[in-house]
Amino acid sequence: MQRRKYLKGMATAAGIVTVSSTGNAQVWDSDELSKGEEPKNPSPPRKGDSVMGLTDQIDTVNVGIIGLGNRGFSMTQLIDAMAPDKGVIKAICDIREKPVEEMSDWIKEEGKNDPPATYSGSKNSWRKLVQRDDLDLVFVFTPHQAHTPMAEYAMKKGKHVAVEVPAATTIQECWTLVDTAEKTQKQCVMLENVCYFDIEMWVLNMVRQGVFGDKLTYASGGYIHNLVAEYFFEAYWKDWRSKNHRKYKGDLYPTHGLGPIAFYMGINRGDRLEYIASQESPETQLTERAKELPEDHWAHGADDWANGDTTRSEILTEQDRQIHLQFDVKTNRGYSRKNELAGVDAYHEGFPSQLAVDSEGHGFVDDATYDQYYEEYRHPLWVQMEEIAEEYGGHGGGDFLEIYRLFDAFNDGRPPDMDVYDAAAWSAVRPLSATSIEYGGIPVKFPDFTRGDWQNKRKLQVMDFDTI
Repeated sequence: MQRRKYLKGMATAAGIVTVSSTGNAQVWDSDELSKGEEPKNPSPPRKGDSVMGLTDQIDTVNVGIIGLGNRGFSMTQLIDAMAPDKGVIKAICDIREKPVEEMSDWIKEEGKNDPPATYSGSKNSWRKLVQRDDLDLVFVFTPHQAHTPMAEYAMKKGKHVAVEVPAATTIQECWTLVDTAEKTQKQCVMLENVCYFDIEMWVLNMVRQGVFGDKLTYASGGYIHNLVAEYFFEAYWKDWRSKNHRKYKGDLYPTHGLGPIAFYMGINRGDRLEYIASQESPETQLTERAKELPEDHWAHGADDWANGDTTRSEILTEQDRQIHLQFDVKTNRGYSRKNELAGVDAYHEGFPSQLAVDSEGHGFVDDATYDQYYEEYRHPLWVQMEEIAEEYGGHGGGDFLEIYRLFDAFNDGRPPDMDVYDAAAWSAVRPLSATSIEYGGIPVKFPDFTRGDWQNKRKLQVMDFDTI
C-alpha cells in the first residue's frame, strides 16, 4: 500500500525516468504512471552465470598493480604487507617512470617481495602487465574514467580485479563490469575502504545484533570535504579531479557514504536501491577561487564549472527505506561522511559519533553508556586486528583491513565481502544522480544489476565471525 501511494505521488509530478543498459533515458510522464504501471529498466540478457557466492581458492595471491599516484603508492605499501604468506606483488605499472622506480626500490628495501617487474613510459604499459600469465589479481588505482576499461580487460585476460572507487562512471560501464564478471567468472571488487572503518563496523555489528531493532527506516551518508584549494594545485589540474568538476553534474563520489549504509541495510542481500532523485545548488566556490588566481594560472577566471557546490540525493529502496546522500567538496564545513542510521530502537550519527537508544526520546546516551556499547559491540575484526591494522595504517587501519580481508577471502576460498553487483549498484549513483538533475530532479529508477538475485538473503561475509 505504501509503495502504491509513493508511485501515485510521483505520477502527479513530472514523471519517472528509466535508463537502458546503454545509458539512454526514457521519461514516463504522469499520464502513463497514473495507469498503475510501474516502469522498469530492462536488463540485458545474461552472458554467463551469476557470480554471487563465486569463490576461487588461491594459497598465495600473485598481484599486479596499475597506478602509483598518491592513492596507488600508499595502497601498494599495504599490499606489500600481505607478503609472503597471503600474496606477493609480481608487477607494478604507472605511465610515469619515477613512481615506478621509487616503488620498486621501496619494495626491495622492505624485503618481503622479490623485486617486481616494472612497466612504465606508455599509455598502454598497463596492458602488458595484465597480459602476464603469472597474475591472479590486478589492482586498479587510476583516474575514475580508466577504472572500467582496465577492469574489463583484466577480467577478459583471466584475472580477478580490485578497483578503486567508483568502479564505473556510467550505467553502460556498470553493466560492462557485471556482464564481464559473469562471462569470465572472475571477481570484480570495488575497494570501498569506509566499510572497514572502526565506527562503521561497530554500527554494522549493532545492526546485526539487534540494537537498532527489527527494522531500519532511514540513513544518511555523504562525502563532505572542503577541497577547493586542492583543485587548483598543479598535481590536480593535470589529472582528472578538476576536469570532472568542469564537465559532470551529479554526485561524483557517492560510495564512501553509501557503502556502509548498503551493508547496514543488506542492499543486494534482501533489499535493493530502487529510485533516486537528486538536486544540486549553484556553483560558486571554484568560480570565486578562480578569480583570485594569477593571470598565468590555467584556471584564472574560469567560470564554467558544471558541478554545483552541493549535490543532494534521496534514494528509496525496494523495502521503502530512505537513504539521503550528500556530495560537497566545496563549502566551508568540517569533514563528514554523516553516517546516520535510524532503526526502530536506536539511532546513530557520525562526526562526532553519537548513539541514541532511549525510546523515550531523551537524546544521545552519555559518554559512559556510549563506551559500554562500543566495548560490547565492537566488531570482532577490529578487536582481533586493531594493533596490526593501526601499525600499517591507512585511514586509521581501515585500508589495511580492506586489503587483508580481500586476500584472506582468496586464501580461504570464500566469497569476498563485496562483489561486482555492489560495485555496480553503488557506482550507479553517479550517473543516475546526473540524469535526475538533468530532468529537473525527478526520480530515476536504478537498474537491477543482479537480475532479481538481490531477493536472496545471502550472508554478508564480513559478519561471518567464523572467518575472522
